[in-house]
Amino acid sequence: MSEQRSNALPRRIIVIDDTESIHSDFEKVLSPASSSESELALEELDRLMFEEETPAEPISGTQFDFEIGHAYQGEEGLQRILDAREAGAPYSVAFVDMRMPPGWDGLKTVEEISKADPHIQLVICSAYSDYSWREIIERVGHTDRLLILKKPFDHAEVYQLAVALSEKWHTEKQTRDLLAALEQKVERRTQQISEANQQLNALNSELQVAVAEARAAERAKGRFLATMSHEIRTTLNGIIGASHMLNHSSTLPESDLEFANIIQKSGDALMIIINDILDYSKYESGQLELEKIPFSLKELAKECTSLMDTALTRMNIKLELQHDDKLPELVVGDPARIRQVILNLLNNAFKFGRDGTVSLAIKADAIKDTSVALRIEIRDQGIGMSPETIERLFSAFMQADSSTTREYGGTGLGLAICKLLADAMSARIDVTSELGEGSCFAFLLELPLPEDDVQGVAIEKSQTLTEEAASVRKAVQKDFGEKRVLLVDDNAINRKLGKRFLQQMKVHVTLATNGREAFETATSNDFDLVLMDLQMPELDGMEATQKIRQSTAPRSEVPIVALTANAFSDVREQCKNAGMDDFLTKPLRVNELAETLERWISGAAKSSHSSN
Repeated sequence: MSEQRSNALPRRIIVIDDTESIHSDFEKVLSPASSSESELALEELDRLMFEEETPAEPISGTQFDFEIGHAYQGEEGLQRILDAREAGAPYSVAFVDMRMPPGWDGLKTVEEISKADPHIQLVICSAYSDYSWREIIERVGHTDRLLILKKPFDHAEVYQLAVALSEKWHTEKQTRDLLAALEQKVERRTQQISEANQQLNALNSELQVAVAEARAAERAKGRFLATMSHEIRTTLNGIIGASHMLNHSSTLPESDLEFANIIQKSGDALMIIINDILDYSKYESGQLELEKIPFSLKELAKECTSLMDTALTRMNIKLELQHDDKLPELVVGDPARIRQVILNLLNNAFKFGRDGTVSLAIKADAIKDTSVALRIEIRDQGIGMSPETIERLFSAFMQADSSTTREYGGTGLGLAICKLLADAMSARIDVTSELGEGSCFAFLLELPLPEDDVQGVAIEKSQTLTEEAASVRKAVQKDFGEKRVLLVDDNAINRKLGKRFLQQMKVHVTLATNGREAFETATSNDFDLVLMDLQMPELDGMEATQKIRQSTAPRSEVPIVALTANAFSDVREQCKNAGMDDFLTKPLRVNELAETLERWISGAAKSSHSSN
């Protein structure tokens, strides 16, 4: 701090001593004239110490301005210090005599002043060692604000202490003021941040409301899809079921079998479109689930080519199947979804590659210790695509142009489904094509290898897939020995078809048209199985199941299988929570129905509900 600024600040000093002459000495020492003499004495002392020849001369304009307060007892001095603080003009230094009978001594006075003013600089003036420094520290505490001045004192020493300690007090005060100003700035900034946070919280609240509305819209969309799925599948159940019965009829004329076959294939094609739309919606809503089971890639490729036999004949296309000799026997993944991608890509190749050759090649790009990187290629010799078409190829409901739909048909959803499934499996689909030269779709994915202890079981399972497929075709010839089944459905066509399917397999069928009738019939009769539709008037299938499970009837534990046109996973969970044991999706397939009967009306399955 500069001398000019120091001089401008008033230096308030208080002297607490019971001797009047001491007060007079301080007045003389700290008066402007005495200050000049004191400074001159200090200069003279410097000259003598450092052997300078030029004597010191008084320095004009450097005197400090002191305001001196006086008190003759410790209590009086404390009160003056308190009054000065309250008036906003605190003392910076207090000179306190040690002995001031009959009141407080100097140490007691210093103790009380330290409590009242934590910033004042203190000097104990004493001619005797009344207290040791240890005793003083024990009572006052360790502090840099306390000094001891031995009497009789030198005027220059008093002056020097007054200047140094008051300067220290002013410097500390300036620091405190700066800190206070900084704290105010911090407080204002904190307030601004708090207001910004409040605004942010308000925005977050609005966002939460928007999210809730979006979720509500998503739930509404899900309910709409579920309802539409139920209505369309219920209708398709009648179309596909009836055409299936006609195609397996031994009395239908050959000329009519062709029309029955057309009806069934049209129904199957419509079912593919519906499944694609549902899969797309499931992925968008995060409900698409992937299995992780061991399966054979070679067997999967054979199944795909077998399923395309009809299209090969109709479109005059030759399908070549190639697989790498390095392919592992088994991999772990979702064979149904991988099959769906391959079939969609094959359908696309057949659609745009008529009268040519389509090749399906499965290659192992790299085999690691625990996984294999696969490349599944579908190559055609069809019309090909431009780069602009490839860029938008995997968008939903998108085809090359409007004429493509008119000439080749399709919804433009198949490739979008392939892209979504590939994303779900952390895979990708690469496309290379040239107009007039055909296209190549490469499905690139990495699948884990099965653990050694499941290898043998999985191989055996994969080897029996073809045998199981063959046995399914004989489902209508099965004989379940007049087992009793309650079929519950509010749709008359579905009841008629379901009854016919069951009767072909030698099952005794009882019908119910709604959930209330199902509850009454199931709890008053002995059934081996209940096939329960979900969406019905009066009492739906879940409510009817809950009432059956909660009843005291002897057959309240009868196995109950849900019949629904809703294919969403959350519906399966709801069925399980309601007390249902299994799940059949409409339209009913006779082979799937036969598998369900085998699972639940055999002797081993009767007790399975209680163990679930």
